[in-house]
Amino acid sequence: MTVETNESPPGGTAASAGRGARLVAAGLVLLAAAAAILCGVQAHRATGDADARTDALAAAQKRVPELLGYDAATLDEDLADARAQTTGDFTSDYGQILEDVVAPQAKARRISTRAEVSAAGVVRGDRDRVVVLLFLTQTTTASQGGTTVTGSRVEVTMLPVGDDWRIAGLRPV
Repeated sequence: MTVETNESPPGGTAASAGRGARLVAAGLVLLAAAAAILCGVQAHRATGDADARTDALAAAQKRVPELLGYDAATLDEDLADARAQTTGDFTSDYGQILEDVVAPQAKARRISTRAEVSAAGVVRGDRDRVVVLLFLTQTTTASQGGTTVTGSRVEVTMLPVGDDWRIAGLRPV
């Protein structure tokens, strides 16, 4: 007597189907893992960009008043501090303005100026470069002419230098 079954011999259709299902499942697992890694990388990058914008904005709010403020009595020290707030080509460009315009006028007219940030916000930015907009109130005092208070807006480009952010550009708007 012979018993017939519907089972295929090893390596037949049922075995191939099982192997195919395992390959599909493994492929789906790999695809899901890749998607999770990609999402994680994008989330990390977004967090890094947000942190950069926050840090650069805080640095700009601290550094721009130091860049623009000086006292006639401590002019050389104040201008050296101003240069220390900068980076890149802006360092030499701004240094030239300080030497050619600011220092001679400040010494001749005994000018002192103070800048305060009234409001600030990020225009755009990522980990490598952040542009902020600052609203400033500047108080200028001269030996002759009294005190003048003016408001201004500046767009400031900030670049990372080590663990900090420095001014790489400043443009009145």
